[in-house]
Amino acid sequence: MDVTTYPMTIGQLSVHRDVERMPEERLWEANLQPLVWDVKTPCTVDDVWTALTALAGRHESLRTNYVFEADGSPRQFLGAQDAEEVMARVERGVADISELPALLLSKHQSVLDIYHGIPWRAWVITEDGTPTKVLYVVHHIACDGAGALIMQDDFHALLAGRTLPPPAGQPIAMALDQQGAGAFRLRAAERYWKRTLEAAPRLASREAGTPNEELIGVTMQTGIPLEAAHAGAEKLDVSMATVVLAAYYHAVRTVLTRPAVLLTAISANRFDPSMAGVVTSLTQWAPMLFEFDGTQSFAELAAKVHGKALNAFKNSICDPDYVVNIREEYFVKADPPVDKGFSTNVILAPPGFAPAVEQTARTVEFATPQRAWGPGFYFIVSGIDRINVAVRCNRPDVDQEKVAAILDVFQETLLEVAGLPAME
Repeated sequence: MDVTTYPMTIGQLSVHRDVERMPEERLWEANLQPLVWDVKTPCTVDDVWTALTALAGRHESLRTNYVFEADGSPRQFLGAQDAEEVMARVERGVADISELPALLLSKHQSVLDIYHGIPWRAWVITEDGTPTKVLYVVHHIACDGAGALIMQDDFHALLAGRTLPPPAGQPIAMALDQQGAGAFRLRAAERYWKRTLEAAPRLASREAGTPNEELIGVTMQTGIPLEAAHAGAEKLDVSMATVVLAAYYHAVRTVLTRPAVLLTAISANRFDPSMAGVVTSLTQWAPMLFEFDGTQSFAELAAKVHGKALNAFKNSICDPDYVVNIREEYFVKADPPVDKGFSTNVILAPPGFAPAVEQTARTVEFATPQRAWGPGFYFIVSGIDRINVAVRCNRPDVDQEKVAAILDVFQETLLEVAGLPAME
């Protein structure tokens, strides 16, 4: 077997540094949320495996393993030389649709071996013997959310027998560029991180940052049609992602009465066409410091947030080892430490992706979150046709009442942008 190794990409190493901090019993949380693809082409089970075989051959990350050399350098290598070898080794099976709910839980909450094994598993889901869905579980180091959409489109095309052009890029080539011609971008990102954390608000004391042992979890179905929100964002001349960032900041500022907020957002890092089609993990945290006095209209706030967010995302590809060190310098060693702030992940379908739907009433439900690892206040906004929010919180200064109030302000702001009334 060819064991030639190459550097990890910045995105791969970023995921791995998170994995290293996870307790062994929580390592399954490094798996991407289970992907369930509808089978749109009449086919047999063997046809589905043929398409998945071609998918594994098309994207290197689906047959890549990872290793740390004796000197500690993080490396990657092709753990399977071709798609046929992948399919001979991968965990896979066939199940009736009645078994899908149990499979979703068990196959997601099971660790994938990214050092010696295949970094994904799949089940063909059938109804009366006919394939209707594919359950696909993949490790986050091999694929991020944007990459999952690329794989889904490729799978449908391959199953339908369409010929695809070569993929836009592969992780190994990307890693070599990042360590060579593209290294100047990493140095710029390091300077940006340091400037941002140096200016960020500090905690009142070291003890003020001690997380609560009990997590607060809440989900909110806003009932707001995504198309209406996109239309409102267009009138403000900003993206819907910017609207979410501005509304999130406004809600935290309003409820906690603090003008300065360190906010870290997940960046997909797919602005460059050479990176847009690569199936790997490119996501990293982009820190941004917002400090406005509240005298602006929301339109003015959104415009200011838009500019700051663009600068943050431009500098979001940063050496994760540098990020670990700079976080320790400001979040741990500094006296008083920097407030770790508030984190978010915005996963919204683009305009026109789904048919327009009617507004529905908002629902809010508190429950202990399934996942326990991650930021101290994590605000996840997602939507295909309507906008939904999930929050995980263990900040000592934010109780359930304040979480509810933050959601209330966020909801009110989105309704204003979408031009819709409240429906309770």
